Amino acid sequence: MKHAHLFSRKMSSSVLLAALLTFPLAVGWVVLGEREEAQMVCAGKEFRLPVFSTSRTVTFKPDSKGPRRVLLENTIVMDPRFEWTRDRMLVLREVSHDDQGLYAIKLSSGFTYETVYLMVQECTKSYYRNYGENFEHNIPENGTILEFTLRGAPPMSMPVVLWNRTDPETSSTGRGRLIKGGKVWVADRVTQSDQGNFTVRDSMGNVLSRRTLTVRGHYFNITRFTKESLNLPLFLPVPHANLIFTPSRHPDESSLGPFDYKPPRGSVQLIREGHITDHDIRYRGLISLGRNGTVNEVVIGRLISRHDGLYEIKDGDGNLVSSTTLHVIERGGRWRALLKSITVPSGMFVSLAGFILFMKRYPYCSLSQIIGGLRGNRAPPANPPRVNIQRKS
Repeated sequence: MKHAHLFSRKMSSSVLLAALLTFPLAVGWVVLGEREEAQMVCAGKEFRLPVFSTSRTVTFKPDSKGPRRVLLENTIVMDPRFEWTRDRMLVLREVSHDDQGLYAIKLSSGFTYETVYLMVQECTKSYYRNYGENFEHNIPENGTILEFTLRGAPPMSMPVVLWNRTDPETSSTGRGRLIKGGKVWVADRVTQSDQGNFTVRDSMGNVLSRRTLTVRGHYFNITRFTKESLNLPLFLPVPHANLIFTPSRHPDESSLGPFDYKPPRGSVQLIREGHITDHDIRYRGLISLGRNGTVNEVVIGRLISRHDGLYEIKDGDGNLVSSTTLHVIERGGRWRALLKSITVPSGMFVSLAGFILFMKRYPYCSLSQIIGGLRGNRAPPANPPRVNIQRKS
């Protein structure tokens, strides 16, 4: 009897538990577990939080010591930095480090439906420009200051302020200018002196965006025939141009006499601050300054093999403008080499093909028989016919 009573109590507990679990389903309730998600967004970029309902509450608990606050109540946005879209998304257009933390989506009953942890990182984008090109940097709406740190600067050095929204004088006297209604900062004709990090910060000093700029010199690889000309574009004003030549061929000085000219083996400066120098006799009367449309250029005429080498153009600060590798070849030498490279393999291929066809026609013929046949069929030497000449008496 005692065991029957105990079994009855267990059965009642099981029925009650089953009823509690099935009741919410019977009345249309949905019991959901909390979903957790993590997102990483770069500073200055957009953050989109799917809500998927008009009866939800979104709260935010920052990683900093700030209190938890409500961002969205049903369809009413409590923070003006956020937007509520038609597809039921809570959107933050420009993320800062203060937006890092836990975002919780709650039902009307107060149950936490989903949590999203937002991580904000300083994503650095790398940009490459050639010497003399322009570099643009977008300015976010909440951007207050644009800083520049030169590549290779000491760690404790202070960055240079290129633009400050609250100080117009800095904007007018600093490097670069604003375009497109103040939304874009541009630096004209960049050089290697502009290499480094460009950082945009808000009024609180938070990093909104960061870009790294690398400036490279123009590179050319040119082949010319002898007696032709070489044209080198300057990409900068003539008075600032310096041309340095490094030869790749060195003449044999053993055949030179004691009074013969010996060209330098190292680098030679052919143009200094826009003026042609005559230090190297190989270039006397061959270098001139000209203009091709809107571009200044250096013209080197009557090329010979001794002009092979590297031609570097640098500005007054030593920044590399362009680097040109020149190869001078004898006229016709290239075509002779090309013809030889074609005819030799072609002749070998034709001979091999003829041998294969012969072996297919005469499969039982050995190499010794072929050689013997060639020797046996050799034509005898032609003897001149004998002519008898009788003298008549």
